[in-house]
Amino acid sequence: MFSGFWGLKIVPGKTYTQTVDAAFRVSNASLSEEVANQNRTSVLLTVHQKRFVLCSLTPGKIEQQTLDITLSEGEEITFESSGDNEIHLVGNFIAEDEDDEDDMYGSSGEEDGEDIDFDNITPEELQDLINRGVIDPSDLQLGDDESDEDYDSEDAETDGRIREITEEEEDELVDEAMSEDEEEEKPVVEVKIKQQADKKRKAVKEEVEQPEAPAKLSKKAKQAEKKAKQQAEAAAAAAASEKPKQNEKPKAKATTLQGGVVVETKTEGAGAPAKKGQRVGMYYIGKLTNGKVFDQNTKGKPFWFRLGAGEVIKGWDTGIIGMKKGEE
Repeated sequence: MFSGFWGLKIVPGKTYTQTVDAAFRVSNASLSEEVANQNRTSVLLTVHQKRFVLCSLTPGKIEQQTLDITLSEGEEITFESSGDNEIHLVGNFIAEDEDDEDDMYGSSGEEDGEDIDFDNITPEELQDLINRGVIDPSDLQLGDDESDEDYDSEDAETDGRIREITEEEEDELVDEAMSEDEEEEKPVVEVKIKQQADKKRKAVKEEVEQPEAPAKLSKKAKQAEKKAKQQAEAAAAAAASEKPKQNEKPKAKATTLQGGVVVETKTEGAGAPAKKGQRVGMYYIGKLTNGKVFDQNTKGKPFWFRLGAGEVIKGWDTGIIGMKKGEE
């Protein structure tokens, strides 16, 4: 819950460094009532020895900016500005209600992560439990994979698993993966036709074995057998024409998402779709528009990351949401 007003006036050329003794939230930045000039002024924040630009304000164009930045107790931070105009930051201190936390997560079993309903917990509640040390993020995983080790491109480059592959090698990898999932079975049409042909041959055989009028039955049997053979050959040819080519790949289904990201689904997956905030493991092949492969991870340990947290390129954070296990 929010409690108490917080504010800071940043004068050009000065820095404001402190160790946060009470968590607070920065909600807005604005120019002062009087401006020195019409040039742009940026608000800078240094935290964990890393410097970030919170916003940039220009008189007459953008004079204030809404923010939502929470700084936790114990963090070493520094506020400053670049430019000639004075900046005002405002927000509020954050007070945690222990009774509300007990109602949200349960007062018993919280210290060791027991009795937590992971099916109904929101990503924000899960992140809060991780920040408080109740849950180890390495214990969380997507799907049934027992291995939840972090593995990224730097690891792959170190152990020599990244190399440039040719288009022929890529096609072989894709064909091999698809052939493992295909079930070898005869078409139903072909099976039924063969059953009918066997049934007719059996009837012809029984007619031939009849002792009465052997010459007449023999001629009739030959005609029936010839007709059955022709029907069987025609049926087999029809079944062969309907059977898909062995090496023909299914046509990919393309979908354009918001922001221009194009998703082509070549193989449908199964199970629950991936959601924002989950840790997912991916096998992938990275190619340029000219077809050149610049990165890949197709065997061994998958590449793990938290979906939608900005740990990977934006196209992955957007396009992988909704994918299922085994989907390509």
